[in-house]
Amino acid sequence: MERVATRLRSTFVQEDLPDGSARRIVADQPVIVYPPRLTSKKVAGMTFLVTAANMPLSKYTSIISALNSVDHVVVGFFVNVAKPVRGNHRAKAEKIREIFLELKGEYNVKKYDIVGHSIGGKIALLAAALFDEEKWIRSIIALDPVDQTPVEFTNNVLSEELAGTGRGGEAPPPNPFKADDASGAASEVSNATTKRGRRRKNLSLESSGADITLTFTDTGSFVSKRHNAREIQKNNPSVKLVMHRNSCHMVYCDDDGLLSWKALMGRGKSADRNQLVREETLTLIKERALRATMSGHAAGKAKSVAGKAKQAVASAVDDLKELGEDAQKKGASLAGAATVSKVMG
Repeated sequence: MERVATRLRSTFVQEDLPDGSARRIVADQPVIVYPPRLTSKKVAGMTFLVTAANMPLSKYTSIISALNSVDHVVVGFFVNVAKPVRGNHRAKAEKIREIFLELKGEYNVKKYDIVGHSIGGKIALLAAALFDEEKWIRSIIALDPVDQTPVEFTNNVLSEELAGTGRGGEAPPPNPFKADDASGAASEVSNATTKRGRRRKNLSLESSGADITLTFTDTGSFVSKRHNAREIQKNNPSVKLVMHRNSCHMVYCDDDGLLSWKALMGRGKSADRNQLVREETLTLIKERALRATMSGHAAGKAKSVAGKAKQAVASAVDDLKELGEDAQKKGASLAGAATVSKVMG
């Protein structure tokens, strides 16, 4: 029993933080700050890591390590969808800016980046759309963002449906992205919608000064096809979209601890596909972080990361060619054997 309790604690609460990391209260918000082991005199940048709904930061260790490796200080932001009850997503998006205001002098940075997953990805987009008049956000990577409860960027359905009834008047299925308090969730949707039966105006990312990239997976039972990354990108054509088909919504989380993302939203088509997506995502995150400060040591690291990515692609192409050549040889061999068999009759 104690063993199970220990594993639960290690999954949901990071008791053993990496060296130099610390839990802090910044702008009245609990965060975990993960500073890099500096290879230069100062940090190269600051990245906010915004989790999926109620997903512990311990599930994003690989992403944190990738950012630390390129000298970014990481501010871990755990998304509790039940607090505050009203305006949850917008409140958290605004809080990111407030935290940056308090930390930017400490780490001598003028801009920041955001990596957000699922609802955390949507919160990152809200930060760019609503709370970045100063253009402090340099880049955003929204990993399979979910624009739900309330809908902000993909209002292509009637507000009646958003307010709680599906097609045919049936109640929608339970949704893990909603606040636990039903009345609070309803209020949040109500505050964001106009009169019943009328369409709302979408928030736009087109005027944002940030370099924004979305990823898209085609699984996740609670992710509506009307409010996923593809739909967000359709309404914001300047935003980049990276397709991660045949993977799964929780592929960006580390598969360790007692709680496994596999148990939550599917496994994807194959372990190999998931691994490829994870590697591609970590490379993308590092490349974006390095692009933020392309000078000196950081530029050298960026070239190294880009070089490794190109090598990986080249290697994959070579593997496919090799497989093709092998298939051709085997085909020729079989054809030859058939010919000989026919002649020998």
